[in-house]
Amino acid sequence: AEVSAIVMQVLKDNGDSVEKGDLLVRLDDTAFRQSLNSAKEAERVAQQSFDQAERQLRRLETLYSTGAVSVQDEEDAELRRSAAQSELAGARTRVVQDSQQLARTEVRAPFAGIVGGREVSNGDTAQIGMALLKVIDPTSIRFEGFIPADHIRFIAVGQIVNFRVSGQSDRQFEGRIERINPV
Repeated sequence: AEVSAIVMQVLKDNGDSVEKGDLLVRLDDTAFRQSLNSAKEAERVAQQSFDQAERQLRRLETLYSTGAVSVQDEEDAELRRSAAQSELAGARTRVVQDSQQLARTEVRAPFAGIVGGREVSNGDTAQIGMALLKVIDPTSIRFEGFIPADHIRFIAVGQIVNFRVSGQSDRQFEGRIERINPV
């Protein structure tokens, strides 16, 4: 989970195949949607303020060129426009951030694979960093095996090994030793 929210819907279960981008889990987006709407309204208001400050500055620049207003009046208008521009930039940033947060309420498959572990159910509270579902790439499964200590001298990194898995005893698998843990 990239945001903290209530799990509204788990769309996949253990053993389900998924394609990259498939929707896996939907989190409650109410607070994020409201925050985005508020940010968009703040952006709209900031845009209006900036537009008004811009028009006011252009009018004062024209009046200044004719000598009708002081340098101070023109500088004040320029400061107001700069402040309005900063407010607009901040509002736009909040819209982008809130849009990203809202998008994170939809958890999607990072790659094609198989759901290998469903960690949550509807109504659970997801916390940032919490595992929701585990998607496994079946083309690159990692297997950890144990051997007796007195056999350690017979294995080496890079060596091809054949093994069997409980429940699949009629089938032999082949793999390559990537690493040896000394314990």
